[in-house]
Amino acid sequence: MKHDPGSNYAITEGLTALSRANSTYYTTAVNHATTGSTAEFFLSCGEFDTSLVATVQYSSNNTDFTDQTDDGSGNTVSATLTDVGSAELAVPNPLAQYSRLKIVTGGTCVFSVTNIAGPLEYVEPAATS
Repeated sequence: MKHDPGSNYAITEGLTALSRANSTYYTTAVNHATTGSTAEFFLSCGEFDTSLVATVQYSSNNTDFTDQTDDGSGNTVSATLTDVGSAELAVPNPLAQYSRLKIVTGGTCVFSVTNIAGPLEYVEPAATS
């Protein structure tokens, strides 16, 4: 995990950039109790087959996840890519302690996800020379 002292947010790899076959994939979860009260998921797709659908999921125990529906919470709950590109899914109002993305590919796709969580309760001091 990297800490960005300038913005007080933690940046982690949700899924590394790889070529993935037609299947369902899950990012690492953001723990809102310890990592940050909000989350952003940056999805980047470089090579593409047919489609890629990302859905925000939430859980109170980091085991049993539920797809979030558009319930007026202000969270960006899903994104669909049908070509090379990127998407940002924001979770400013988490519904439970953990949030992650579920990604369903409609063929072979090369993609990655970066998780950004914050604001952090503690900021690492800047290095001094």
